[in-house]
Amino acid sequence: MKKTLCCLLALLLLTALVGCGVKDKIQEKAAEKAAEQFIEGMGGGSVDIDGDKVTIKDEAGGELTLGGTEWPDSDLAKSIPEFTKGQITTVMEGGDGLVVAIDSVEKADYDSYLTAIKKDFATDAYEMNTEDYSSYGAANADGVSVFLQYGSNSLSISVSKAAE
Repeated sequence: MKKTLCCLLALLLLTALVGCGVKDKIQEKAAEKAAEQFIEGMGGGSVDIDGDKVTIKDEAGGELTLGGTEWPDSDLAKSIPEFTKGQITTVMEGGDGLVVAIDSVEKADYDSYLTAIKKDFATDAYEMNTEDYSSYGAANADGVSVFLQYGSNSLSISVSKAAE
């Protein structure tokens, strides 16, 4: 009788939890785990999928992170001013490289950011502007290079550090 009562209570609890969205969370975690195993099987190393971020670690200790909608907090990201306008759509970061893609960027906001970038990044500067497109690339004294591409209200910021 006690076993039956315990089983019924467990079933009732499970049913209540499924109704609260736990089923969706379990399915999401199972899908993440399946994707991790698939990617690991293709190239070795390890893969961790956490919501909208995928982190891939190779066997040599290298790490690549894809996804996310927040400004990164790495040292490389701190080497440039944070762009606070628009909406970050994705971040790709690994080793000595970083790319941040941002949508809904107004031209005036890009121009202000470009002015700030030019203050610290002026070595081997390259700039191209057309009616619909703008790009700028340069390095700073610390060996960090930045490349900005702006067009159609989208901004791509690429940052890399020279190998030491």
